[in-house]
Amino acid sequence: MMRESCNIAAALALLTLSVTAFAHNDGHSAAKSGEVAEKVSPSTGQNLYNEFRNPPKAARPRVWWHWMNGNITKDGIRKDLLWMHKTGVAGFHNFDAGLETPQIVGKRLTYMTPEWKDAFRYAINFADSLDMEMTIASSPGWSETGGPWVKDEDAMKKLVWRQIEVVGGKSLSVRLPEGFDVTGPFMDFSESFDGISQVFLKKKFYRDIAVVGVRLCDSDINIRNLGPNVTSSGCKVTGKELLNHITGDSVGDYLDITPDRNGQCWIQYEFSEPLTIKSVVISELRKDAGQFSHTKELLYSDDGVSFKAIPLSYQASPQRTYAIPATTAKYFRFNLKDNGGKKDCAFGVSQFALSTVTRIQLAGDKAGNSFYRLLWMEDTPHSTEAARLEDVVDLTPYVKDGELNWNAPEGNWRIFRFGYSLTGKTNHPASPEATGLEVDKLDPKAITEYFRNYLQTYIDASGGKLGKGGIEYLLTDSFEAGAQTWTVNMPAEFKARKGYDLLRWMPALTGMVLNSTEETERFLFDWRRTIGDMITEYHYDLQNEILKPYGMKRYTESHENYRANLSDGMDCKRYAEIPMSAFWMDYKKGNIFNPRFEADIRESASVAHIYGQNIAAAESFTTDGYRDGAWVFSPAVLKPTADAAMAAGLNRFVIHTSPHQPVDDKVPGLGLGKYGQWFDRHQTWADQARAWTDYLSRSCHMLQQGCFVADVAYYYGEDNNATGIMLKKVPALPYGYNYDYFNPSVIRDLAKAENGMLTVPTGMRYRVLMLDSNVRHMSIDILRKIKEFADAGVVICGSKPLKLASNTGGDEDEFKALVNDIWNSGRKNVSAGVDAAKVLTSIGLKPDFSIVSGNGKDIKFVHRTLPYGEIYWVTNLSKEDRNITASFKTSGKKPVIWHAEDASTEPVSYEFADGRTNVTMSLARHQSVFVVLTEDTDVAKVVLPQVSSQTLSEIDTPWTVSFQPGRGAPESATFDKLASLTESPVFGIKYFSGAATYSNTFRLKKKEIKDQNAVILDLGDVKDLAEVTVNGRNLGVYWNAPFKVDITDAVRGGTNTIEIKVVNMWHNRLVGDVQPDATETITYTQMEFFKPDEPLLPAGLLGPVKVTGIK
Repeated sequence: MMRESCNIAAALALLTLSVTAFAHNDGHSAAKSGEVAEKVSPSTGQNLYNEFRNPPKAARPRVWWHWMNGNITKDGIRKDLLWMHKTGVAGFHNFDAGLETPQIVGKRLTYMTPEWKDAFRYAINFADSLDMEMTIASSPGWSETGGPWVKDEDAMKKLVWRQIEVVGGKSLSVRLPEGFDVTGPFMDFSESFDGISQVFLKKKFYRDIAVVGVRLCDSDINIRNLGPNVTSSGCKVTGKELLNHITGDSVGDYLDITPDRNGQCWIQYEFSEPLTIKSVVISELRKDAGQFSHTKELLYSDDGVSFKAIPLSYQASPQRTYAIPATTAKYFRFNLKDNGGKKDCAFGVSQFALSTVTRIQLAGDKAGNSFYRLLWMEDTPHSTEAARLEDVVDLTPYVKDGELNWNAPEGNWRIFRFGYSLTGKTNHPASPEATGLEVDKLDPKAITEYFRNYLQTYIDASGGKLGKGGIEYLLTDSFEAGAQTWTVNMPAEFKARKGYDLLRWMPALTGMVLNSTEETERFLFDWRRTIGDMITEYHYDLQNEILKPYGMKRYTESHENYRANLSDGMDCKRYAEIPMSAFWMDYKKGNIFNPRFEADIRESASVAHIYGQNIAAAESFTTDGYRDGAWVFSPAVLKPTADAAMAAGLNRFVIHTSPHQPVDDKVPGLGLGKYGQWFDRHQTWADQARAWTDYLSRSCHMLQQGCFVADVAYYYGEDNNATGIMLKKVPALPYGYNYDYFNPSVIRDLAKAENGMLTVPTGMRYRVLMLDSNVRHMSIDILRKIKEFADAGVVICGSKPLKLASNTGGDEDEFKALVNDIWNSGRKNVSAGVDAAKVLTSIGLKPDFSIVSGNGKDIKFVHRTLPYGEIYWVTNLSKEDRNITASFKTSGKKPVIWHAEDASTEPVSYEFADGRTNVTMSLARHQSVFVVLTEDTDVAKVVLPQVSSQTLSEIDTPWTVSFQPGRGAPESATFDKLASLTESPVFGIKYFSGAATYSNTFRLKKKEIKDQNAVILDLGDVKDLAEVTVNGRNLGVYWNAPFKVDITDAVRGGTNTIEIKVVNMWHNRLVGDVQPDATETITYTQMEFFKPDEPLLPAGLLGPVKVTGIK
């Protein structure tokens, strides 16, 4: 893309920079604490610019290359790879995927059959000849680590239990209920989203763990013994049978409840005398709509006529436990109603159990059965009215063949039979032949055996080409395997990590309070942290050791958004060679970006800065074709989102997705089901895609240089992850300051205080430690570290801890003493609840970047510091042009602007003031630039002369337009005036998708040309890309506004010919092919995204086109 005031030679002459670049490490282990993963020797400023013009492999994008359900041909493989190489794609991540993709080839190549392996070996060898980086997913499909070779005993497991109550003071002989052998995510609850998974959910598997007895406190009354009258709005089961069902163990055995005449479904208890209730356990299922389409509430009444309501908040677990304020009434009703007033709703209810004692709020989530991201906000109300830990007894020795024979002490006892069964989660969405159970994420032996089997198949398929020159990387995609709450070695793991026995605390995993709610909550924290740490160490960290003998490293995603498991996302990525995230498009809503994706990218970028990898990659531009838009994504549409991702810290794009196209007679061809991008050789703009990847590559290359600059370390706390906490927010920092995330591992193991600043072994330095509100629960070891920082003068702000998180490492007295010492002893460097802007101002920390004049809304920046200069990247994410004066926290260096679209440079007006550099800049909508400050100068102020322009020629003569063959349009047409192709009365033009070449001429006098500093061809508006040729000279591809082309070196006196090849999106022809009057079908996709009334997108050269002179 031309920049009107470029002067490359002059700019290069000014550069004297010696920089630290980054080249790939030949070692096979990821960066550890204190190591830098990618090292380079210094290069000159000339080299930096040369690499900017033609970025190296490390900066270039990769693609996800999905092979869809056996639709594979060598011809397609070769063409795919040649297109990637020509387009500037440096590598691929290969997946075997299913998604019920139809067969479009003569013969399907089934995963890992000899024919499939032959095709795969061909792909590896050909890619190697093109020097492409090669990566495989960690399982068939994309998530997570599973396959048909995983045995039941090595699969993901869940804790299950059955319970009965008995009266002690006598010898008991009791037949225990059979353990739940149902495969599914929780207890006997089972769910299936596809036919393949349904096969595995039919498995029956159960193993006993232990039988445990708990003596109940006197106030814990068995509701069944009170003989309440239980009724409903409509249920075939009634009376005592209904009571026994809804107070039983089963979560998955739902009773159908029909609505009353008001459209509400309910079950009601009626007691003979008022009863005080302190908690309720509920399991309900909406059968005719989604889970967020109805409201549930607990109603209570003294007369059964007038009811008051207790709202029941969201809980993720299938079994939902609510600790409510002590409520005394004769009637208690669980009520369900549709949010939209629908009256013929279909609900199922399996549990509605009242309790006279407090149970743990969000017990199912807090026991790790699901992952409510705001778990920390809902503490269980204080209560010591509970069973005592010393009254928990291991009864396992008294059980034989399911029969308990025990001389029970006095009291009422609750007997738990604990066991485990399978979650039934499978790797997905693989082809049927490649689908199997997910491996146990908490068992290092099972995980090691899983990868041994998996990698052996790829040794065979690749002809032994694992490691350098072959498959170099393993990708762990976003975790979508769900919850796991048991593994065979769990009791020993818990004891080793937490220092106390698990068995006596196991009743708390059912929601019971032991000793006190606070102590029970702390146990549950220890339980979750144990599972999370095991996932991190065994499912993620262990991969390094497993892959090392093969010469492989890993790309690693983790949560992506929300909270996907109990691990910390930064920990999952910390030793990956390439920490990776993901972001999606939001085209239909018109949103550029979403905070939840910023959190994931920032998480990976923080890991790269702190652990030294330097590269932060992302699965990029993913879209749901139905929800977010399909076949509408031009580079201009993608760019603002790409820029927002880079502003969050991304510096390597891995484009999702480039599906393998096995044949050429079906276009656009196969996709990844409903998911895009559709970035492949059948895309309409495939031949012009190099201009887009060059922009991404140049940007990433610059953002990989030197070191990231951040003033703030943002600690988001324990027992959560960045994408959960920061789902809908970003840190509350004033404008102009950047930050990295810190997690508990960084606080505990890496961060040190030096000269009042926080440092990590990679050299990153932070002036301020800011604490998120999630720190309200804090472990003693973290609190001790924060005291060290406070003692060393580190500035600490944000929130402060309120409760001790764990039962290990220290007690409440030490917790209170530390909190008082840090926050309540008058330290000037520590505050809580004070606005961050005030804190930063009070310590004299000025913004790294600020706007001196002009509108700075939606303008973001990234700062990379080099040994002899600075690089600032500035992006205008708004939809408006902006004229601003930007201020940078550096002085004494001459600023030069570099443009990533075409590698052009331009000088700028600037002024040094107060130790800063103020630069006058004009940023078009969605424009981004690099401000490179590398040349020493003693010139404190430069004001460039104003640039003027004049129109030399308006091209308003008729245009001859030729259309790409085979796309349904006539060979050519003549347009008297420029307008969108969609306005044409000709069907084939109106619904055209592809390349339309516009031809015309214009005249200029030699003197007109000579009088100008530059001659510009202004195309006006273009939908969507333009490849411009003037007088037979190809001047490149222009893909975003302003569509202005420097034609100075191509124009001549007299008549000039122009050809403008304009490419639009597939969208319009896909809409055309579903029209009732369509006479031929041009396109093929395996899913139909559009209906006949879908609006068309503007297409073609819209103009106005003119030639202007610049003086």
